[in-house]
Amino acid sequence: MKPVKKKPAKKKLMDYLLAALLIYLLVMALTFFIQRSFMYFPDTARQDPALFQASNMDIINVTTADGLSLQGWYQAPQDQEKPVIVFFHGNGSHMGLSALKTSQMRAQGYGAMLIAYRGYAGNEGKPSEKGLYKDARAFIDWVINEQNIPQERLVLYGESLGSGVAVEMAVNDYPDIAGVILEAPYTSFIEMARRTHFWLPLDLLMRDRYETIDKIANVKAPILVLHGKRDMIVPYRFGKEVFEAAPEPKIMKTYKEAGHNDQFMHGASDDILTWLDTL
Repeated sequence: MKPVKKKPAKKKLMDYLLAALLIYLLVMALTFFIQRSFMYFPDTARQDPALFQASNMDIINVTTADGLSLQGWYQAPQDQEKPVIVFFHGNGSHMGLSALKTSQMRAQGYGAMLIAYRGYAGNEGKPSEKGLYKDARAFIDWVINEQNIPQERLVLYGESLGSGVAVEMAVNDYPDIAGVILEAPYTSFIEMARRTHFWLPLDLLMRDRYETIDKIANVKAPILVLHGKRDMIVPYRFGKEVFEAAPEPKIMKTYKEAGHNDQFMHGASDDILTWLDTL
């Protein structure tokens, strides 16, 4: 019986390195193709406005540039001098929660356009960065063209994921808006992903980037930034960096005891109303 020949240690090492490389390349490929399932968490159910203090809001439909029909909720301003708040919600939120956050603003006579992205709230399509920008334009254009509200009377409100959408709209589509509110903003999706996936070449892999930090300096409207010091989803340092890069006039409200979703339990609504009165 012939003795079994052992592989040289160098050959074994090369086999291990090759296997590790193949696994790494496989992980990269999976990350590229399924990354959006880790970015967007759409609630696909249609919400009932009456369940969210919004029974007086109208359900409206818009059509995007790529032909999707999307539903949103609209309430006209009670005072023609007051702006309309266009609300872009976060990646796991929906119009009902947007309605709760804007309830005091609407009670004070401000209008509200609460949008639902493609793939959310029963809307057709699948979310993506370019897709969300098309959605935002469709809703804003509806307010401008169908309600005869000029962009000078619009305030864009971006919550978490929506903060990137709001900044994109303010910089590249509607520069003459009255103001921008950013709740828990991030610098970019790439920087967010680097917190946990620093070992991947994210600059090559990320398809949806939402690079707020590269755009914020070009916003012409007044800016209000809201961020909780205990935010574990979008750490406070990201909001602080966005604020520091933003042009004047700007205000930042920090909530020492707030996390990512509970700023309104710590006075955010009053701070927003005070700021809106200055526009």
